[in-house]
Amino acid sequence: MKNHFYNIKTQILIVLVLFVSTILIKSQISGNQIYKSQNSYQNNRVQISDSKNIYTTDSTMVINVNVLLNKKADFLKITLGLSEEAESPKKAIEKINVRIQNFIRKLSLLGIKKENFFVDFIAQTKVYDVSLSDDKKLISEKIKGFEIKKNIIITISNHSEIEKIISYASDDQIYDIIKVDYMNDDLEKIHQELLSEANKIADIKKEEYLKSYKKEIIGNPTMNYSLNYIFPASQYQQYSAYESSDFDLMRGYYNNDLMIKKLERKSKTFYYEGISYNGFDKIINNQDPEIGIQYIMNISVKYDFKKNH
Repeated sequence: MKNHFYNIKTQILIVLVLFVSTILIKSQISGNQIYKSQNSYQNNRVQISDSKNIYTTDSTMVINVNVLLNKKADFLKITLGLSEEAESPKKAIEKINVRIQNFIRKLSLLGIKKENFFVDFIAQTKVYDVSLSDDKKLISEKIKGFEIKKNIIITISNHSEIEKIISYASDDQIYDIIKVDYMNDDLEKIHQELLSEANKIADIKKEEYLKSYKKEIIGNPTMNYSLNYIFPASQYQQYSAYESSDFDLMRGYYNNDLMIKKLERKSKTFYYEGISYNGFDKIINNQDPEIGIQYIMNISVKYDFKKNH
């Protein structure tokens, strides 16, 4: 009776969880995005103030400028993972190397050179299984074999090659696409261009203020700045587009029948959502739909005023 009561409580709890998870949905965004889940990474995203601030006193002025650059990747770094099991480490290594060499030969068909890929040895682990004694009273654990894990890291400059690489990899049972890193070549050039753009905007703000309030600047300004990189991997959101059915749990107190509700698989998908454009003085390449790296330049310039006597 106690177990029966516990089972009923457990099933009621499941129903409540399903119901609550159904109603906790944001509805202020149109389309399937209303189903999106709140990911924990959002708490760590770069936040830019919505206001374009100029702070002044009778003796100083501080101008803040935010500039955002959407930049295509100059090259992509793809990491694929594969593993192989065998009764000995030697045989596992031999088998996994055959698969890797077959795959590498196919990469050459895409014009990918030897210097553009690297095979990284990740781990060698024991694989265990269990056996049952003849009297079926003892279950013993034993070593079944060994597993070798390796990663293949590939650098490409053409985004369209990714699907071909994945297709060739599947021919050799390489299915684990661990990650795709986006990279740019000349970070110093990007840095200088964004800093120059931000300084131009700061000068315009300064001249507009001086024209309106007739202040006189003395000495040289001081400046602080920061440059942040936002990579695509941290900017993907997840949602599931479905509606759960309503149902009641009807159980008799003395009913010992076991009821199992089979739920259909709910499709989940992801979409890219870059940093919000709120609070930026200028956004560069905001019309380009291709996903890339976002660079944020923030500068703060302080000027001293001549005091009125």
